[in-house]
Amino acid sequence: MGQIIRLDSKLANMIAAGEVVEKISNVVKELVENSLDASSTKIDIYLEESGLRRIQVVDNGIGMDEDDALLAFESHATSKIQTEYDLFHIKSLGFRGEALPSIASISKVELETSMGESTGYRVVYEDGVLIEKGMSIPRKGTNIIITHLFYHTPARFKYLKSPQTELANIVEIINKFSISHPTVSFSLSNQGKMLFQTSGNGNTLDVLAKIYGIEVAKSMRRFSGKNRDYEISGFFSNPIQNRSSKAYITIAVNHRMVKNPKITNIINEAYGQLIPLNRYPIVFINIMVDPSLIDVNIHPTKQEVKFSEEERLLELIKSTIQSKLELVEIIQPIHKPDSFTPKGQTEMELTPEVKTTSYEDLFFKSIEQDVSVHETATKYEESNLVKHKVPSLEYIGQYHGTFLLFQNETGLFLLDQHAGAERIRYERYLKRMSSPDKNEYQLLVPMKIELSSSEVVQLQQYLNEIEKFGIVIKNDTESSFLITQIPAWFPRGYEVVYTEAVLMTFIEEKALSIEMIRDELAKLLSCKHSLKANAYISKFEAEQLLHDLYSCENPYTCPHGRPILVHMEQYEIDKWFKRIV
Repeated sequence: MGQIIRLDSKLANMIAAGEVVEKISNVVKELVENSLDASSTKIDIYLEESGLRRIQVVDNGIGMDEDDALLAFESHATSKIQTEYDLFHIKSLGFRGEALPSIASISKVELETSMGESTGYRVVYEDGVLIEKGMSIPRKGTNIIITHLFYHTPARFKYLKSPQTELANIVEIINKFSISHPTVSFSLSNQGKMLFQTSGNGNTLDVLAKIYGIEVAKSMRRFSGKNRDYEISGFFSNPIQNRSSKAYITIAVNHRMVKNPKITNIINEAYGQLIPLNRYPIVFINIMVDPSLIDVNIHPTKQEVKFSEEERLLELIKSTIQSKLELVEIIQPIHKPDSFTPKGQTEMELTPEVKTTSYEDLFFKSIEQDVSVHETATKYEESNLVKHKVPSLEYIGQYHGTFLLFQNETGLFLLDQHAGAERIRYERYLKRMSSPDKNEYQLLVPMKIELSSSEVVQLQQYLNEIEKFGIVIKNDTESSFLITQIPAWFPRGYEVVYTEAVLMTFIEEKALSIEMIRDELAKLLSCKHSLKANAYISKFEAEQLLHDLYSCENPYTCPHGRPILVHMEQYEIDKWFKRIV
């Protein structure tokens, strides 16, 4: 007898469950996807002990008849695809036919379903075995209950996180579903306490306000763009509204929630220096594409998608968001009005109170009005090629030798003199290094630059690239070069220092492109040679600094993403001194 045997269906389903059901949130995700594929407009999720004891998903979808209710638990049984052609033109969220049998193999599943006719059907599976079937109430849609999850696979418990962490994962998934499907009403509760609820009115901005708070939603702006293969749309946050996690970037492809590091990175790259290092914007992007141009069948949980002509997509995303960011004012407010902060709610709160009062409705209306006004203004600005710049300001004085104080009719402005000077120098350096008609300066007497022998060897491969900066170096000894040519804009007396900065940038950033090396070098030089903090300057110098900022492409943040200007509204100052109530 041979050594290879055919696995029985129960064992095969348990192995499949190992891929599909890694954690509790995977079960919720698969069930909600089934409800969405069933054209549901209302999906309610009820949890006990964060889903470990009980998961119930109730929808108002098309439902199933008795035969389909039984067949749904067979391996690779699906209504989503029938031919090979269908596999490469998938429009549904689920299609593999693995989810229900995999879940049933490691739990107890009770399913009630009806197509809204005179009869409903009920089936019960435990450990992948049908133990009960019969009639149920004819409520249109499907009601599925999962209990005893992982009871017969105790090793899985070792990999589960705390109940609160598992619950947080489920909340995040439902949040993302609600953003990508704003016409569907979602509700999520745990231990009988409502955690999250949407109206399903089709307004994505309402959903964003529910998830991130009204202040963030008020700062979100629409974007859209398309090329030959792709059409993108969504919302992006003002750079002021940024977070420490990439999880706030939500990506959907044909309304399917996916994870894609390249898209996440290109979105962050589009923001560039408008946000600090290791901070991320709040963005929702939906990518519409012909299903034949993508492959959604590359990951067991369908969380990854392979794109055809991926570079064209990335370029479309970056250029679209960058063009919209140019029209956004990015001066950091010092204080946000209390009236727009939901009472007692914090960014990481998992159990926000669900409010349905007219008070909240008024805020949602104000959000819609605010976006409508913004979009009207944006159309005017785009047609006239206008960019937001630093407002007209009057110099008052200096605080602690670090911050310059300005004022206008709207309130008080504080300008970080080092950050401002750094931005000005950065853009000047970058422009000079990127200019095709650079002027070089031939040194009559070559200058020697000392390095380590390993650095000299490492730089040999970059000599042609270094010359693009206008710098020519020749081998001298095993640990030194001779500098024979430098850019004309190098300040006299700093030739060796600036050349060393260029060379070290190549050594430390050897994986980057020439454009990125220029950028890193410009940051380095601008920081080293800019006006520092604790340096007192005259009124003329302060006004000149502000004047130079006016001509910058980005006068709002330094090259590292720190704010240059912050604004304190007159209204807030009056409140502090009780001049208004």
